[in-house]
Amino acid sequence: MSTLHLELEREGPAVVVTMVGQMDGSSAKLFPAFLDEHLTAEDLCVVLNATGLTFISSAGLRELMVLLKRLGKQKARPAIFGMTPPVALAMEIAGFDVLFERAKDRVTAVKAVTPGAGDTPGLFSRLFKGGAPS
Repeated sequence: MSTLHLELEREGPAVVVTMVGQMDGSSAKLFPAFLDEHLTAEDLCVVLNATGLTFISSAGLRELMVLLKRLGKQKARPAIFGMTPPVALAMEIAGFDVLFERAKDRVTAVKAVTPGAGDTPGLFSRLFKGGAPS
């Protein structure tokens, strides 16, 4: 029997879910149960830490789709980082690689899902207060 360990950490408005082990037919059902127990309706900034996820089957991918639908109702898109090659390949084959905001690390993933984090105005916008000079 495979094992899947899940942990949740809060980082500002973001929720980081760490997945360790295998998410397959016998363990995938733990994922939605964990989310139901730990996430609130206001938790829209979700980051998946897949650094310890060694395998994902179609059952695991299905549970990720349930998460996508749950967040999609609120116009939120989760981020994922740290995918091992087998997990990245499964995500790519299933077409999930474009459904998640892919990040190189935790910091980048949290920034990707946090509202306003990427809205820092550039130099031009700060100089001209968002408008072009006349």
